[in-house]
Amino acid sequence: MRGYKRMQGLEEWYINIGRKWVRIGLILVAIYLFFRLKAIEYIAPFIIAYLFAMLLNPFVTWLNKKVKIPRGIAAIFSMLTILSGVLGIISMLVRQLWHQMVGFASAFPDISSQLIETINDFQDEWGSALSVLPASEVFTNIDTTIEKILEGIGAFFTAIIPGAYNVVSKVPDMVIFIIVMLIATFFITRDYQYIKNFIKAQLSETVISKFVVMQDGLLGALGGYVKTQVILMSITFGICLVGLFVLGINYALLLAIIIAIVDALPVFGSGTILIPWAIYNLVVGDLMLAIGLLGIYGIIFITRQIMEPKILSTQIGVYALVTVISMYIGYKAIGVLGLILGPIVAVCVKTLQAVGVIPPFKPIKEQKNKGK
Repeated sequence: MRGYKRMQGLEEWYINIGRKWVRIGLILVAIYLFFRLKAIEYIAPFIIAYLFAMLLNPFVTWLNKKVKIPRGIAAIFSMLTILSGVLGIISMLVRQLWHQMVGFASAFPDISSQLIETINDFQDEWGSALSVLPASEVFTNIDTTIEKILEGIGAFFTAIIPGAYNVVSKVPDMVIFIIVMLIATFFITRDYQYIKNFIKAQLSETVISKFVVMQDGLLGALGGYVKTQVILMSITFGICLVGLFVLGINYALLLAIIIAIVDALPVFGSGTILIPWAIYNLVVGDLMLAIGLLGIYGIIFITRQIMEPKILSTQIGVYALVTVISMYIGYKAIGVLGLILGPIVAVCVKTLQAVGVIPPFKPIKEQKNKGK
């Protein structure tokens, strides 16, 4: 009798709680195997084709309904116009970025030596004054710290340039990839609605209803997070690119992209690069450049303070400590990219909890204040 009650209690636990955790475990295992087996390599051209089809579908639908052009011809026309324009702009930016990366990598040893020499001169001139300040060892060892940082940056560019040249050896694979992607883009764009209806027909009403709920919550939050970061990165990139170009800075495109990426990382910001850069120019006597860099930072800061609350109004918030933890775990798991993907995963988990796919955390019980 006691064993029967125990089995009945275990069954009730599984129905109410355990089943959800089993699903979560299976999803995590599937995600692990997906990345472990590098399945993305097999479906990447079709994912990109689907994204392009989503971009082209409104225009193709308009041509089909308003201008009465068959969807096949409309798909080809849109690929030759919109898609070619987008890819052309991307190709131009990548080519320009590549030239700036090569130039920066070549000039970096001289830049690094000049920076270290300036810091050493600063320490020789102000070392005695700095020694009386609290934590003076921080100032006396700053050249060693900066030298290590510069060595890391130099090693990064030294490794990435030969790696990019190795891409040339994979041109045949890239050509096949592009051909398959373009063919898939045409068919998905032409039969966009038919493919969606076909997928829906394979699923039960229960699955579709759950998927719709999860889609509204997950894609809404995740899409809002990604959209927010893209908008804010674009604003930062635009301000930096224009500002650095006006100041006459070499490699403006490359530096604007780096600053925009750093600005998107939680905890970090554009000031991580712009403020030390301005201080350095102030030390070496280039007052106008220092003021210009601080001006760029000020514009970015004010713009973000004005725009961020409006853009983030629909985003699901994640506790700051959880964001830092997710960044660190992401970094340890997959490297620098994990700094961005970690918070995205945290947003996904919070959203899945909000729509009921994952059991939510138990709330804190309010404790009544007892009089002494």
